[in-house]
Amino acid sequence: MHDIELTQLRRFVAVVEQGSFIEAAAKLNLTQQALSSSIARMEEMAGVRFLDRKRGGKQSLTVFGRLLLARARTQIGLAERMISEIELLRDARGGSITIGIGETMTGRHVATAIRRYHRQQPDVQIRIAEGYTESMIDLLIAGEFDFIVGGPSHDPEHAELLDFHHLFEISDVLVVRGSHPLAGARELALRDLQDFTWMMPAFRGDIYEAIQVAHMRAKLPPPKRIIRSDAVVVGSWLCLDDDYILTVSPDMVSPLIHLGGLVTLDLSETTILRHACLITRRDIRLSPAAHRMTEEIIFEAERTYGINPAPTRRAYA
Repeated sequence: MHDIELTQLRRFVAVVEQGSFIEAAAKLNLTQQALSSSIARMEEMAGVRFLDRKRGGKQSLTVFGRLLLARARTQIGLAERMISEIELLRDARGGSITIGIGETMTGRHVATAIRRYHRQQPDVQIRIAEGYTESMIDLLIAGEFDFIVGGPSHDPEHAELLDFHHLFEISDVLVVRGSHPLAGARELALRDLQDFTWMMPAFRGDIYEAIQVAHMRAKLPPPKRIIRSDAVVVGSWLCLDDDYILTVSPDMVSPLIHLGGLVTLDLSETTILRHACLITRRDIRLSPAAHRMTEEIIFEAERTYGINPAPTRRAYA
């Protein structure tokens, strides 16, 4: 069954839609014998009959034929869309881009780059996925992303497979709701935060370790009340509804900071410096559409954070 070709499916659909071999052969510019032989070979491969032949050259579908017809139309439609996308992509007029957005790159500068690109290339379908860079790199290697913008990888294997273009550096922040008792306080010390619940990411432990180390250096006991969550929206609501302290990359909560729902605390002991990168596969050339998108993102990162002094392309070991 797996040897059935797209051409055979097109011919089968034509017979069904025209109602007879004679009319379908004329539409396809084939002889009736060639068309009949093509359908017969398909039935022989499948081991079933798809059509019941009747007098006058008319045909009716068997139960197997009805199943094949539905699947054939789907496969033909997919093939036509694929060819259309390839033609658009060839001319850099269309196609699709799939982008992975890491936690250091969820801010407005990325949205600005995507919005500007979409105005210039409205026929390109843009797909965006958000998550931790580490969890998306395997998908990039598997070909499910065109590129990722996020943090670097320190896995030695990735140095052989991936290129990392450094974009900018950014530090995590401590944020609280606008009505938090510490909101607006100046000259905060770590001991001032001890009576509050801390919220931090669950996936990675670097923030948790940084908080522990900071308390040890300050000769303070580590926080006892901790919520670890990678659900950004739920975490944001928790922080908006109670006097929690959220430690996070500023891009992940920048809309709430911009709107005044959350405010930052003037305390840097527990924060971590993050590196934002554009990550691509070394063995695959970006499509014209994807390459144009990377140019917009690089331009917007440089416009927001300054010209990148790092090498244009390098791998992080």
